[in-house]
Amino acid sequence: MPAVTPALPPAVTQAPPRNARVGARFGAAAHRYDGHAPIQRITAERLASDIARLNLPARPRILEIGCGTGLLTQALARRLGAADWTITDISPAMLATAQRGPALPGSARYLVLDGEYPQALDGEYDLICSSLAVQWFTDLNAGLGRLAARLAPGGYLAVATLAAGTFAEWQDAHRAAGFVAATPPYPPCPLIRPAMSNLAGGVRSERLIQNHPDGLAFLKGLKGMGATTPAPGRPPLSAAALRRVLAAFDEQGATVTYHLAYGMWKQSTQRPAGVFVTGTDTGIGKTLVSAILARAWNADYWKPVQTGVSEEPGDTGTVAQLAQLPPERLHLPAYVLQAPLSPWAAATLEDTVVDATTIVPPATTAPLIVEGAGGLYVPIDDTHMMIDLIARLDMPVVLAARSGLGTINHTLLSVEALKRRGIPILGVVMSGPLSAGNKEAIERFGGVRVLAEIPPLAHVDAAAVAKLAQSIPPLEECLAALGAAPAVAD
Repeated sequence: MPAVTPALPPAVTQAPPRNARVGARFGAAAHRYDGHAPIQRITAERLASDIARLNLPARPRILEIGCGTGLLTQALARRLGAADWTITDISPAMLATAQRGPALPGSARYLVLDGEYPQALDGEYDLICSSLAVQWFTDLNAGLGRLAARLAPGGYLAVATLAAGTFAEWQDAHRAAGFVAATPPYPPCPLIRPAMSNLAGGVRSERLIQNHPDGLAFLKGLKGMGATTPAPGRPPLSAAALRRVLAAFDEQGATVTYHLAYGMWKQSTQRPAGVFVTGTDTGIGKTLVSAILARAWNADYWKPVQTGVSEEPGDTGTVAQLAQLPPERLHLPAYVLQAPLSPWAAATLEDTVVDATTIVPPATTAPLIVEGAGGLYVPIDDTHMMIDLIARLDMPVVLAARSGLGTINHTLLSVEALKRRGIPILGVVMSGPLSAGNKEAIERFGGVRVLAEIPPLAHVDAAAVAKLAQSIPPLEECLAALGAAPAVAD
């Protein structure tokens, strides 16, 4: 049975009165909340799945903000197991409901807290998380920044919140009836970012559509959850005005769209200077990209796992020739395998044991270019894939991609996979015939920078690499932009 600390008085610093009103309305609905919260349940499960992929320590110290009835709490408990839990909510009634749920594995304390102002909390946390609560903050990014300040080195901040476009149908119905909706304004995804400079990560977006029998059912659902606090300065409509809005809403189909933003950021630690080069597929041009970056940044090169040497020379020699690297700038692979297969498959054929946890980057004084094998989900051993190695090495990624047909889908899927793990993306390098449309789509919908475009080359040699390297921005500039760049477009 876990140790449980009883609820304490609110730990609040300069909390605005509106936050207390929000908490009171949710508290009044605590006993019926779960019966009106299908979107909230789906969101909590998806956020918990993202968190379960993170490289958290054993028995992590977890702080949850706005636990509500415990949807995220229990979803995490099922996936993470024993932890030191600090579960909070601004509403004592909501907190009491969550505390009556199944016992959490490990130790747990339950605190009444306005999560926008967490300064009174003691200690540091390996994970601070929240599902559909922080949208009620009066200043979202400032509040997220105050939460991030409570992270331990290497800790994660993971939140699900609402983004611009949520309840657009309800707002359209108000406009059609000549009114302005009292729904709170939500920010576009690219503007959601903790007000701190030492975080790496980003935001991914998702749309969920909920159909209602009619407008009254939609309003009853909001009231059933307690989500009825209007935006500041928006008085309630009269009964006659509300009837007009409901009629317009029903005529539009009584459908509501939720634009969800899943933010995942990691507290920066002293990582090796350099990048991990991975690709959207095998044979995508990672080795050429690695050579160009090594030449541009005067960097060392390391390929942790080399496969396929039975059919062609290893990539280390190729990069050395193309980037004109001396031997002291090259580092031997941790594993070399013969078959042109994934490391896991090749090792099985060759009766060799590969263990991703033994792969440690070499000590260098120069920046380090690390080249992966295949794409993100190529298996390395029985339990680890390439994305697991990237997360453990804790280096930003340069993603090699094709420029032609299909690249938007493949690239955006890879970008989303990296963001789910809180892995920072330095940028994308596209190879092939230049495509301004595909470049724009990747930057707009992926929220990432295209660092370079490599056109078809008549000769792939050191001279071509040297010329292409001249167009690569300095590493320091790229790393500085990584901390300030928007995360994703909705």
